[in-house]
Amino acid sequence: MPEPTPFALSRRFSQLIGRKVTFTQVAATPDTAAKQIYGIYTVLPLATPVVVKADQRLLASVAGALVGWPDPVVKEHLAVVPMEELLRDAIYEVLNVASAAIAAEGRAVFTNMETITARIDGDAAAVLRSPGHRSYFNVAVDGYVGGKFIIFAKNV
Repeated sequence: MPEPTPFALSRRFSQLIGRKVTFTQVAATPDTAAKQIYGIYTVLPLATPVVVKADQRLLASVAGALVGWPDPVVKEHLAVVPMEELLRDAIYEVLNVASAAIAAEGRAVFTNMETITARIDGDAAAVLRSPGHRSYFNVAVDGYVGGKFIIFAKNV
């Protein structure tokens, strides 16, 4: 599967929030203790699964910029447990809009967002356990905290 480009991802996210967002492709990186959010996609027409694993703080930064919160306010809202509806919905929207840049071929359709890997099932769980392809990115968001963004896909 051809991988998405840092340029396409940077452009999509920058257009979404009106701030410079930079995706830099990096070699495989070890897992961190940071909380993660998983975006589950289906790429059409072959119905192949793709899973995005991103730092919760990164997605909260982008979502916060989308709703107009400065970074310190994002941090305050992220500390609320369970996650507030506005922040959760904004992260969901970020992952949905990102679908246009997640797949280099075909059309990715965002189907679900999870914070716990045990809730991911079916083909998406199989891709997460044993991906045929991984794309690792470090992401910087102008004026906000960035983080890691990883795309897992199966080879087609």
